[in-house]
Amino acid sequence: MPSPPDITSSDFYRILGVDRQATDQEIAKAYKKLALKYHPDKNPDNKAEAEENFKRVTEAYEVLHDSEKRKTYDQFGREGLNGAQGGPGGAGGVSFQQADEIFKAFFGGGNDPFQMFFGKDMDGGQRPGMFMQGGMPGGMMFNFGDGGGMPGMGMPGMMGGRTGGARRQAQAPMPQYAIPRGTTVTVRDLANAQEHNGKPGKITGWDEQRGRYEVEIDGGSSLSLRPSNLTQQCMVELVGIESQRELNGKLAEISGYTEQAGRYTVTLQAPLPNGRRAVGLQPGNVVLQSGTRVVVQGLSSAEFNGQMAQIVETDRDSLRYTVRCQNGRQIKIKFENVLC
Repeated sequence: MPSPPDITSSDFYRILGVDRQATDQEIAKAYKKLALKYHPDKNPDNKAEAEENFKRVTEAYEVLHDSEKRKTYDQFGREGLNGAQGGPGGAGGVSFQQADEIFKAFFGGGNDPFQMFFGKDMDGGQRPGMFMQGGMPGGMMFNFGDGGGMPGMGMPGMMGGRTGGARRQAQAPMPQYAIPRGTTVTVRDLANAQEHNGKPGKITGWDEQRGRYEVEIDGGSSLSLRPSNLTQQCMVELVGIESQRELNGKLAEISGYTEQAGRYTVTLQAPLPNGRRAVGLQPGNVVLQSGTRVVVQGLSSAEFNGQMAQIVETDRDSLRYTVRCQNGRQIKIKFENVLC
């Protein structure tokens, strides 16, 4: 059993509180918890110490989530990383700016993870002015999520799972309507390779001509999948549930989608009194954050059904999103008419 996180340790595994055989998902889960805990924005009364802890957590994650850096670290320790090209995980560690960009990219791009929901932070407490309705200003995205690295830093694309800096730098930017590189997804509804259904993976690219994502799954296998065969693992707020009203307002993470039932599987951040955490909900009962990439469905106008799009604004009063579609059109549609 892994030890509790030790933020003062010089060992990256101990910092995150994972064992040396930890999977990518376990490393990502540990980083997510600690990064939210130590981010300076969550520690306004002790920002200096929080910033140092936040940088240490992020450096550990950046090395251990990268298969090549992790292999080097396991063999040679920190000293073996000294040859890194100025990126995180090298001899100089990370700056706060680098750590914060990695943090934001981890949560899907330029959105502030602490402002995903109205009046709530990641711990469920009240915070003023939350869930920014204007979407992502100017379509701004960090290169960690879209372009595969920070220009001039030789830093690997976040969670891309591939090696070779030159190859990353040659990758074309992802279109705004496509899921950013590094996003965690769940594979679903494959007919000819059903053994992969339900597996988590990471977006590594988008083939515009074929209309398929490149997805790396556990074990290093790479699949070429249509948008309809993927569900993003993202945080949502639950709304409009009549049969279990106690769920409304709670935060949860989407872990999958069942086409036949037309429902997401979501995992609640806090368990219900009966201990249950996983529930099935229709798309109209979850609020996705602005900036999330979606596929349009169920409209009377066939022109838009199946279009990839990006949420740019959320109108909670009318239970509608404004989305920018891949054809350049911007439309306002009900919560139930998109899938993430």
